[in-house]
Amino acid sequence: MKVIIFCVFSSIFTSVHCKVALSEQKIADIFNSIDKKEPKDVTKNDDFTTTVATIDDDKIDDEKTVQEITNNSIEDDTKENKTKNDETHKSVNQTCKGTDNSEVEDSKGYNEKACTNETENLTALILTPFIERGQLQEARNASRVDPQFFLGVESYSGYFTVNKTYNSNLFFWYFPVEDKPVNKTPWIIWLQGGPGASSMTGLFDEIGPFKVDATFNLKKSQYSWLQNHSLVFFDNPVGTGFSFTEDSKGYTRDMTTYSSHLYTAFQQFLQVFPELRTAPLYVAGESYAGKYVPSLGVEIHKRMNKPSGDVNLQGFMIGNAYVDPAVILQLPRPFYHFGLLGMEQMDMLKPLVEALAQEIAANNSIVAKTKWMNLISLLLVLTHQTHAYNFLHNELMLGRYVSYLNKPEIQKAIHVRNTKFSFVNMTVNAHLALDFLSSGQGHFETLLEHYRVLAYCGQLDLMMPCVTTSENYRTWKWNGTDKFIKAPRLPYMYKNKRAGYHKTGGGLTEVVFLGAGHMVPLDIPGPAKDLITRWTHNEKLSVRFPLLEGTFIGDFIKNNSMLPYL
Repeated sequence: MKVIIFCVFSSIFTSVHCKVALSEQKIADIFNSIDKKEPKDVTKNDDFTTTVATIDDDKIDDEKTVQEITNNSIEDDTKENKTKNDETHKSVNQTCKGTDNSEVEDSKGYNEKACTNETENLTALILTPFIERGQLQEARNASRVDPQFFLGVESYSGYFTVNKTYNSNLFFWYFPVEDKPVNKTPWIIWLQGGPGASSMTGLFDEIGPFKVDATFNLKKSQYSWLQNHSLVFFDNPVGTGFSFTEDSKGYTRDMTTYSSHLYTAFQQFLQVFPELRTAPLYVAGESYAGKYVPSLGVEIHKRMNKPSGDVNLQGFMIGNAYVDPAVILQLPRPFYHFGLLGMEQMDMLKPLVEALAQEIAANNSIVAKTKWMNLISLLLVLTHQTHAYNFLHNELMLGRYVSYLNKPEIQKAIHVRNTKFSFVNMTVNAHLALDFLSSGQGHFETLLEHYRVLAYCGQLDLMMPCVTTSENYRTWKWNGTDKFIKAPRLPYMYKNKRAGYHKTGGGLTEVVFLGAGHMVPLDIPGPAKDLITRWTHNEKLSVRFPLLEGTFIGDFIKNNSMLPYL
């Protein structure tokens, strides 16, 4: 049996969720335990349910064979999506009316118009034709979202075309800062991980101005980052969330294409909202976005001296980030350190970890991802965990927004076409499978020579553990490396209570939060908002505390250059 399993580690599941593509084998056949004598599909008891997905990775012959299987699955998904899209497009009028109701010829070849469509079946608002005609104010006006649907909050949404050949379009939703000058207040571009996870997760479950309650209605968020920042959410790569492409060739397969697409959308966005060019810009994301963030950052940096690239870029923020494959090499360690695994179990897992290390060293992305996924599944079974994102929470209260965003009136309000919205697109995930082992470390090393970087982590995350991500940061090489290594590690205080620890030096700030998992803004929204606001506004993260001179502790700290400061 030759199969490939794609796992999304984007912090939006109650268990590890994967999509399996297989050849001449029922999907159910791959759900089995590592012990072949006792096949299982789901492990259950009264307290937990863990979905287990394992495959016989020793029978994967090579990446070429696996890729063929991957392509077959992708082709099936693409045909299904295209059929759905074609049905929607049948009713599209091929003329488009501008804001003055005058007809505009479709000379650009877009399948969906950058204006108000005449049918209710298609509401996708693509701003690119507006921009090309120089109608920037019209684009802005068209993208304005009716605030009555969203608790009176001002926002703008729509699409930017990033590849005309395949009609690939990225969806954005922009929220100007509340009660502050937009051109001077920091703004944040938020990128969800996955790959293939919608940034609507960040908007509705983490940092946005509202959340969806148990009755599936909106309520204001007390800890929204919008109070001190403008926020822009991009559904990316192409195909994620509300973003779409008309051709399977339009999906992203590597970080080079990814960054090119996102930067193209970024440029168009600034043309429609130029007041943000002077505001301090920070690019942020979590999990797999540990590669997205620096990829976009380098693209912006390369064009900083060009008129079209003029922007006030200040820094980058990543949470529980997958930056480099090194962070997944010692996955069992936090399970052991937190007492979830015994020493004997750790010894049993060593061969699996070594096998994973060999595939990473050989740069076998798909096979490495398979072994990594199998290891996670086994760890969850051995430790009776329902998921790996916060081992103290049996359930993650996520995803209510999915039902909300599938309401026709809401989709119409945010200018998207009729879409069966889901928080993850596994076709997007599959197309990036061969990029699994690419690293964002080199990009961060380049960016740290010019900008600040904040890397925060929730200590209860078992998927991207703080201990392994922290070790990876200490291998980064830039001019400030020595300053970072020698910088003191201090308590991070929130409302006079210890919320975690932080360390700043050479432009890099590392923060470990107590009581939080993979999604820090979800688990502890107050401290998360406090950190981001202080960091983007260049405020001190810690206060001086007494040295206790003349004591053993004081002398030890002083003699080892650990004097606390900031």
